[in-house]
Amino acid sequence: MLEMETKRSMELDILRRRLHIKSDKSEEYIRKVESYINKKAEEVKEKTKAVSTLDLALLTVLNIAGDYLSLIEKVNRLECRSYELAARINRKIA
Repeated sequence: MLEMETKRSMELDILRRRLHIKSDKSEEYIRKVESYINKKAEEVKEKTKAVSTLDLALLTVLNIAGDYLSLIEKVNRLECRSYELAARINRKIA
């Protein structure tokens, strides 16, 4: 029998709006995500003239997605580099 993951209900404050979620992640992790989103939203708000909450939310999502894609690219470059280095090491010891 498969073990069911326990989901807990939590209330978040994102962009000064209450959001009720259920998650199997720890409260500490969810609070970090909540804090990160609000921090990014504040950064966007300071840099733009977004007035509506929807515009601010969309610009925040675009910024977070950009950060995420940049990190994925960096991880891919590091992974390729590590394979290259491992191959060089293997050639030296072979």
